[in-house]
Amino acid sequence: MRRFSLLLLLFVVTVAHAQPDASHSRMEAMEAEVDSVLSAWNGADRPGIAVAYFEGGETVFKKAYGLANMEHGIAWRTDTVSDLGSVSKQFIGFALALLAEEGALSLDDDIRTHLPDLPDLGATITIDDLIYHRSGLREIYATLGMINWRSGDGIFQEHAQTLVQHQAELQFEPGSRYLYNNTEYMLMADIIEVVTGKEFHDWMRERIFEPLGMDDTTIMVRQGQVIPGAATSYGRDRAGHWNQIYDNSTIQGAGGIYSTVEDVGKWMRNFTTHEVGTAATIEALTTTGYLTDGEPIDYARGIVVTEVGGQIVWVHNGASAGYRAQMFYLPEHDRGYAMVMNTPSMFNPHGALTRAFFADVIVEEERSGSSGTRAEQPQPAPLDDPAAFVGTWLSDELQTFYEIREEGDGLVLAHRWLGSNDMTWKGDDAFRVGFGGEVRFERDAAGRPSKFTWDNGRTIGVSFRRYE
Repeated sequence: MRRFSLLLLLFVVTVAHAQPDASHSRMEAMEAEVDSVLSAWNGADRPGIAVAYFEGGETVFKKAYGLANMEHGIAWRTDTVSDLGSVSKQFIGFALALLAEEGALSLDDDIRTHLPDLPDLGATITIDDLIYHRSGLREIYATLGMINWRSGDGIFQEHAQTLVQHQAELQFEPGSRYLYNNTEYMLMADIIEVVTGKEFHDWMRERIFEPLGMDDTTIMVRQGQVIPGAATSYGRDRAGHWNQIYDNSTIQGAGGIYSTVEDVGKWMRNFTTHEVGTAATIEALTTTGYLTDGEPIDYARGIVVTEVGGQIVWVHNGASAGYRAQMFYLPEHDRGYAMVMNTPSMFNPHGALTRAFFADVIVEEERSGSSGTRAEQPQPAPLDDPAAFVGTWLSDELQTFYEIREEGDGLVLAHRWLGSNDMTWKGDDAFRVGFGGEVRFERDAAGRPSKFTWDNGRTIGVSFRRYE
């Protein structure tokens, strides 16, 4: 019996020493793999990146590479602050789920109950329609891009309601279609202000960020706001020069949260600890939506719930100015990582980091190449009356003019400030335009083009009439 006890003691001691060694070796191997993936950032003459990996609510690996500020040679750190872009959307989805759980609102509420200045566009739009990107409202970036907004120009929080107040008609019946939309999430921030009686950024800080210990997390509410510890964002031009890309927008709800990979880890910890909210709040956050015809979508309340390599994943990417971010979490394993960087001009490491952190559980799917040949698209009959489309065209909704004129062998769609873009004939009175998307004409009783509608990605059906 004494010999058995000694053997058992020896076994326990051996395992106790072996487990830390095994864990240490695993972390060393993980760090070596991440170093390899992110080697392009590892220099003192380029923008940078930070990454942190979490297991069981604890940060087990974190590291930063490159520069947070190139002008002053300030290195990235894992507590460097960066814009999360659309990773922010899950925070407001959680906030609304929390308020619904507390009885302050219902996710089935008509949004005009809380924002009565919005117009009646002929159908009820609920808060959940906003959350699930199925409202039929105009998308603010694509729509303002038709007016005179270019990447780098500012967008302000109040622009969301102004855009909707002047929308002529819904893009589609609410609930009938999924179309990713930042306007919707900006309106959600406005709803929270109405319901709580507090400014959105203050309520979020008091109810979510501070209780979770996210002390380096803030929401930008003023153009040019000084945010302590924040990285500067950069892009590389065609000549290879690095230039600053300014974050001029003050949008809330859809983006605007500045945080660190360490703070995002504290947010992921709450998925299981429920320091803020309950298990029901997290379930509401991660419940995916569906359309009125019953078709499911993989977008939940501000976060994508999907399957990667046989594993359920909660994930969202973010982009704002030159900032890029990702949060990636495996709920069945309570493991995840956060990544932030301050340039879009280097390769996207998301897939490689996912393999580095989760190769033991995520099975890579085999990629099979297509052996078939692409069928040739039928060519439309030649455009025989280009002069019929020439003229000045006005959108009453956007208060914006465009000209169509003949240049060279074809037509161009021209704007005083945005320049001229080729119109490529597709047949059936439709053209593909260089600005993006497609314009399709309607003709009057005399057969003359009198109106066109412009579909530009997430904004569809904007009407322009001939202006005499």
